[in-house]
Amino acid sequence: MNALLAGFNEIRRWPQELASARMAAFLSEYALSHAEVDAVSADRVDPSCDELVSRAWREATATGTTLDRYLIHNGLVEADMLYEAFARFLDLPFMAEEFIVPDGLDGASLLAAGHCPIQDDSGGVRYTVAPTGRIFEGLLHAKASGVKIFEGSTVVVTTPRIFAQSVRRRYGLYIAHEANHRMATLAPSLSAEKIFGRPTITVIGPIAALLLLTLAAFPDAWDVISFGMLLYPSLPSIQFKALAIVAAGVYEPKFSEISDLDLPTYSVLVPIYREARIVPLLIERLKRIDYPKAKLEIKMIVEIDDHETQNALIREAMPPFFEIIVCPSGLPRTKPRALNIGLAYAKGDYIVVYDAEDEPDPDQLRKAAAHFALGDPKLGCVQARLAIDNGADSWIARMFAFEYAGLFDGLLLGMSITRQPIPLGGTSNHFRRSLLHNCLGWDAWNVTEDADLGLRLAGLGYHCIVMDSTTWEEAPVDWIAWYNQRTRWLKGWMQTAFVVARNGKRWRRSVSALTRFEIAVISTSSVI
Repeated sequence: MNALLAGFNEIRRWPQELASARMAAFLSEYALSHAEVDAVSADRVDPSCDELVSRAWREATATGTTLDRYLIHNGLVEADMLYEAFARFLDLPFMAEEFIVPDGLDGASLLAAGHCPIQDDSGGVRYTVAPTGRIFEGLLHAKASGVKIFEGSTVVVTTPRIFAQSVRRRYGLYIAHEANHRMATLAPSLSAEKIFGRPTITVIGPIAALLLLTLAAFPDAWDVISFGMLLYPSLPSIQFKALAIVAAGVYEPKFSEISDLDLPTYSVLVPIYREARIVPLLIERLKRIDYPKAKLEIKMIVEIDDHETQNALIREAMPPFFEIIVCPSGLPRTKPRALNIGLAYAKGDYIVVYDAEDEPDPDQLRKAAAHFALGDPKLGCVQARLAIDNGADSWIARMFAFEYAGLFDGLLLGMSITRQPIPLGGTSNHFRRSLLHNCLGWDAWNVTEDADLGLRLAGLGYHCIVMDSTTWEEAPVDWIAWYNQRTRWLKGWMQTAFVVARNGKRWRRSVSALTRFEIAVISTSSVI
């Protein structure tokens, strides 16, 4: 069964006209929620005629996507209607409700495969399938051409969303656990979960004891020791930063567009916690993203106990490429944990992270995709510039705006030009999904997961760039909010410094001694 489905993944040369006409004949029996459909060419298309499917197939091919994604993500056809017509076209039953996924399977593999074996009452096995992309089109082509596909198997069709919800209901807790413990299992030294383990204490303990004995025996040595501790990271850090600022001053941004056909698929991860009031504005801002809808998916990630935000999202009329992901109970309750769970369900070739208060430039995803397409294979992340849009609210917000301007328009930009390691900002980071998976995602126990990931990418031999695109966000407006944020950042930088200190040997084979020194300087100078 798996081989039969996978075999249609590369089908591209079957007669599309035949499949299109027959599919349209079934689809015409279903009324859409819209009286008329806006086609890409701005012509009005009657959804009851086969022109809808034929034109959608042509436009999908021209933009490098597939029929199902084009119809659903552009709001031309509701998913239930499309897949019910699809099931009838294949002479298969359609299931419009969630189903019970059996035990003993791998949830992540089920999501990737899009089909699930279920034992029926008679002891036989039936398959629930939710084909997408090239497999969806391949099944249409094969059926229209008279190829017998599921002969000898009992198959039921459902929608991808119902399939994902069914798998998540049964294996959601397991998927979340695996997503957040991969690093602790495969590379525990990279995680801040157990910073003060036996190896760390073995190293730090004698050093601390020697330091205390020295101070007890020679009290005047304290001034020398404290001066040296401050001087070590400060001098190299000042030199590296001066070099970066000079480089940023002579930099002229360049941008090359790539066509819709060549654009990759994109997943937008938006972790939200207790942000119900801002949900309507957030949805409107995300709708403004200028990117082919058939190649875009937006994951709104909320905690299971945040009912107010969940209800606010449910009340919104979100486009079909939006999806709400509810994080199951578990520890730690952090933003990187939510991102890891969102990453487990993301299917885009590229990933970007936005916060609830963010307002990115509409063309930011296009620019990031162009940078990746034209950059070298060692480009690990494209960081957009962050800027403050509420600087007039208080003097703290104005100081924050000045700080961000100097950081993202000067320092980090120059660091990216000179190929220095970059502690990433907490939002508007663009990654290849495959690279994120290979470097084990975000550290769920590090409260500055952005800085940690930026330095980890540098330790693995990748570099990051700052691109000429801005995301506007809000700054703290009072002292308490500023204090809580800064103490969290300081804690995270300390966690990152300890993680960096114990991974020098691991990175020795992948990067130069200079890069390792730069990583050490950046991590320690951030703390001090």
